[in-house]
Amino acid sequence: MFLARRFLTFLVTIWGASVIIFLMLEVLPGDPALTMLGVDAPDSAVEALRRDLGLDRPATERYLSWIGGLFRGELGLSYTYQVPVTELIAQRLEVTLPLALGAMLLATLVSLSLGIFAATNHNKVGDYGVIGFSQLGLAIPDFWFGILLIILFAVILQWTSSGGFPGWDEGFWRCIQALLLPVFTLALSLSAIMTRVTRSSVLEVAREDYVRTARAKGLSRRATLWRHVLRNALIPVLTINGLLFANVLAGTIVIENVFALPGIGKLIFGAITNRDLMVVKNVVLILGAMVMVVNFIVDVLYAVVDPRIRIHT
Repeated sequence: MFLARRFLTFLVTIWGASVIIFLMLEVLPGDPALTMLGVDAPDSAVEALRRDLGLDRPATERYLSWIGGLFRGELGLSYTYQVPVTELIAQRLEVTLPLALGAMLLATLVSLSLGIFAATNHNKVGDYGVIGFSQLGLAIPDFWFGILLIILFAVILQWTSSGGFPGWDEGFWRCIQALLLPVFTLALSLSAIMTRVTRSSVLEVAREDYVRTARAKGLSRRATLWRHVLRNALIPVLTINGLLFANVLAGTIVIENVFALPGIGKLIFGAITNRDLMVVKNVVLILGAMVMVVNFIVDVLYAVVDPRIRIHT
């Protein structure tokens, strides 16, 4: 029942997002065709584009046609690139998904390790060091940190290229090498935020009565940490992970331009610049759907970590 309600909420949210995106780009005052071609475009060209985009049809018909195309995997033709939007997005996801997931995985591993270490060494040198790292990670802009990594590893040490992506058909390890610096760049601020949340959550749970009872019964400090503290401390950590995934996708727009990666971020940046509303509309919905999928997975993990959630919700 818990998962059914969450899945229904997930579907309703995606539908609501599709309606909002459609209204903003195609129904609100303004002519999308004129926006794409510019105010100096001849009337005949604007009218031809309106027919090509189906803007001469009623709004309800256009919306149902768009949603039907989404289910069939037909997202229309990009005005700028003159290729199917489905093909464009599929090619760019091959870069963005490994980048985003790699950054999330690295940030999670680093934050869990540092957060637990800081909490178990509360008010000691190690704790202060972790707090200092997290403050530094929050203060440094991602794009500036990426430029520093390029200068150090690509220009000075010449261990890797300064940017670009060879394509997965050129070899797995070449692609991983091309993504290393962007992943580290994107993971810096994420790990800083998640480290602070992990530290605070572990400290809060460690002060609970049942933890003191477990220690009083003779359970070792390590066993208490792994059996009682961590599982209950993971709920806030999972929550912040789900929320930060949206920031990861937003961060790829900047990072992919810094490292010249042909991903979704660079695609939507170019589509906005070129007024390619067909690409913008579909990419925004897909990015929103990806965030909703991650948050749905987080809801499922809630029930795995704490079975009481399935009973009381």
